[in-house]
Amino acid sequence: MAVSKAQQKAVTKYVKSKYDRFGLTMPKGNLDTIKAHAEAQGQSVNAYINAAIDSRIAQEAAGGPQEGGVVSLPSDTLKAAQEGAQAAGEGLQQFVARAVETQVERDKMKGGKPNE
Repeated sequence: MAVSKAQQKAVTKYVKSKYDRFGLTMPKGNLDTIKAHAEAQGQSVNAYINAAIDSRIAQEAAGGPQEGGVVSLPSDTLKAAQEGAQAAGEGLQQFVARAVETQVERDKMKGGKPNE
């Protein structure tokens, strides 16, 4: 179905009123890497980059470390965390950090004892 010029104009006007746009320049090959990671997360490149930016901003705002360590999770746990993060509209790191903080608070309420 052909799109009318009026429809194109309306969409352009809507996008200009609701979104900021900018060009992103990166070294050759990085886009392929980002695409692969985004696809693995079930996201578009745009959504993946926005989630990464949001996660970094939230981390900085919380006074967290700029660079974190690496944690290896079993594949089923990682998948559950990815699904939870997506459902919550958060990046994976942000979601996992929030989950850990929540569990720490729960453990404190139990006198510092982990779940049994």
